[in-house]
Amino acid sequence: MLKWNGGSNTPNLNMKKYLITSDTIANGKKVNAGDVVELPQNIGHELCGYNKAEVYIEKPKAKKADRSVGLEKSETKAVKKRAKK
Repeated sequence: MLKWNGGSNTPNLNMKKYLITSDTIANGKKVNAGDVVELPQNIGHELCGYNKAEVYIEKPKAKKADRSVGLEKSETKAVKKRAKK
């Protein structure tokens, strides 16, 4: 009886996101260039070796700035006006 992966017979599938660089078949499905797919690490590593995919690194989204000034819901304080002389 064979025991792998710390005593269980089921393989550990670490899923990662990959950016597909050219049209191919991955995990039994057709994927097009530019798609971001989640694949098991071993399949993704093979596609990277064939230069058909690369590891996808998510870019942090920019914080949306609230540009309103002086409104009740704005984060910035209201502008002070000069006093008349």
